[in-house]
Amino acid sequence: MHPKYPNLFSPLTVGNVTYKNRIFEAPATPIVLQQAEPYPTEQYTEYYCEKARGGSANVCVAGHIMNPNGPALPGWHNINLRNPEYRHYWAQFTDKIHYYGAKCSIEFLGFTYHGWTGGKKGEGTPFIWSISGEPGPDGSERPAFTREALEAIAEDYANCAEIAMQVGFDGILIHGGHGLVLHRFLSPLWNKRTDEFGGSFENRCRFPLMVLDAIRKRVGKKLVIEYRISGSELADICEFPNAEEQFGPEDVARFLNLAGDRIDIAHISAGNMSIPHSEAIMHPTIFAKPANNAYLAKKVKELGVPQPVLTLGAFLEPELMEKTLEKGEADLIAMARGTIADPNLPNKARTGREDEIIPCIKCFNCLDHSRQQLYRCSVNPTVGREKFLLDHPNHTCGGKKIAIIGGGPAGMAAAIYAAQLGHVPTIFEKSDHLGGKLVPASTASFKYDLRRFLDYQIHMVNKLLVEVRLDTEATPEMIRKEGFDAVLAAVGADAFLPPIPGIHGKNVRIAEECYDKMGELGENIVLIGGGEIGCETALALTEAGKHVTVIEMLPELSPETFHLTRDIMLWNMGKCVTSFTGATCKEITESSVRFADKDGKEQVIPADQVIISAGMRSRAALAESFRDAAPEFRAIGDCCLAKNVRIATQTAFDAVMNL
Repeated sequence: MHPKYPNLFSPLTVGNVTYKNRIFEAPATPIVLQQAEPYPTEQYTEYYCEKARGGSANVCVAGHIMNPNGPALPGWHNINLRNPEYRHYWAQFTDKIHYYGAKCSIEFLGFTYHGWTGGKKGEGTPFIWSISGEPGPDGSERPAFTREALEAIAEDYANCAEIAMQVGFDGILIHGGHGLVLHRFLSPLWNKRTDEFGGSFENRCRFPLMVLDAIRKRVGKKLVIEYRISGSELADICEFPNAEEQFGPEDVARFLNLAGDRIDIAHISAGNMSIPHSEAIMHPTIFAKPANNAYLAKKVKELGVPQPVLTLGAFLEPELMEKTLEKGEADLIAMARGTIADPNLPNKARTGREDEIIPCIKCFNCLDHSRQQLYRCSVNPTVGREKFLLDHPNHTCGGKKIAIIGGGPAGMAAAIYAAQLGHVPTIFEKSDHLGGKLVPASTASFKYDLRRFLDYQIHMVNKLLVEVRLDTEATPEMIRKEGFDAVLAAVGADAFLPPIPGIHGKNVRIAEECYDKMGELGENIVLIGGGEIGCETALALTEAGKHVTVIEMLPELSPETFHLTRDIMLWNMGKCVTSFTGATCKEITESSVRFADKDGKEQVIPADQVIISAGMRSRAALAESFRDAAPEFRAIGDCCLAKNVRIATQTAFDAVMNL
């Protein structure tokens, strides 16, 4: 029995499979890591192997699309078990996962299902089936599923399950929640059929049970069947019409009892992607509390179900996981982004190194596949590069004396990586504290994840006994005199001040200066710049009771923010912030701001304080001044690209790995 986490690190046997602990890696499709390839590439395999090495009991391959008649999805993840030509790759994959003592499963999910007017794939014209004959989002006609079509889909599930078993997977995860087709059949909000697949509760359950029966008939008890289901569609929370009809916890418990031993593990998630704002709760954003959806698993367990219950959603701290299990609120915990940020989280918790767990900051960089060409994590620069780093290890013997100019996130990251490799880093920080711009950026209540990351960095700097010289503004001469082997310039960036008349007035501050001066700002605040930092600052100001108006020159607010975070952020702002987009600021006076709105009409707004959030400009010249101060030099963080935490950690990691 583990002395601190007896429940978290107790084994669990399900059918013929024994999981070594209660921590599952939840599926989060690494779309830009692999796309067109139907088999697991070496990089894809090493990404998952890192999670197995890190101590997760079960590693789940995400995103196997269950739409055999549909086209490959451009820009999506197109892994495919069906082609016999590639099955040996999958067998090699599962063998590697098992090498590390982990079990592995594969997620089956169906967003849509295609049919063909000629009856078979490639014959006639393709179309998309609907639950009840409802049109598609574009108004196109979509016929209702026929029994024949549903039977064919169930058979495809059975075929893929059998192949999964043959290539070494221990289980499959059927995604039956989040508004996918299986979910829609269950929900009265979406299923309006009047035949054997609609109407009564039993009829609405018929298709999901048909899928489960087909799988069990094919694989028996040789494969663990996990089933993800939304404990609530969140229609009530999201103020969706007819919310009283939603499929809720009582319905979930009833379904799981009806399914019985056809399901081995029940994943209780939340939400429906077709309900506005729901997805940002389903995949928790910075505005969600830790374990924000765990109450649903607790409710389902209280109602009584025959399967072990798994909970997920914003679990990061082992203490919270242990408490959830100890109270009987769940039997298993799954994490997606938590094990991306730190795949070694389970091993660190098991070996008493919880303080070294890298915290996820919920930035969604890992899931922002529509805008990213590389699969990356903001706080873990090894993500998406596992194979490359295995092929190109750092051969340093350590011992280099490294000067790091700046104690912000990039400087601290560099010091941590350097000390872990055996180098001797020294941080020179001109202020009286570490953290740089993370200090004001993590002040608002909803930025607690960023604050946790800041605290982690400071803690690791101290734990690794890194020398830190506060109140010390380094110069190239100082670095040369002390004989450093390398210098890493992490000197940051300056706020950009647009050329607006009055911008240097006494009532004007930049965004980072307002957090510790809330009491001095007055009541009426005009914030110029509605990017991500500006919008977050606006919400922080409203938390302090201020009346805030945001003026943004672009046609929309915070376009750079990941869509789920942006959705909730703008929803929250709509309740307490006045905003003008497509607007041009003309003048700042001692008591007001004059601007032209999107129609060109000039307006004047009273302002006790004006806050500027118009972007940053790298201190590139200052960084360059250190180039000749030591034999090796790299600029890292904001001074080479003023952007975000990911740039800070990655540039720091790359610099240290190349010393």
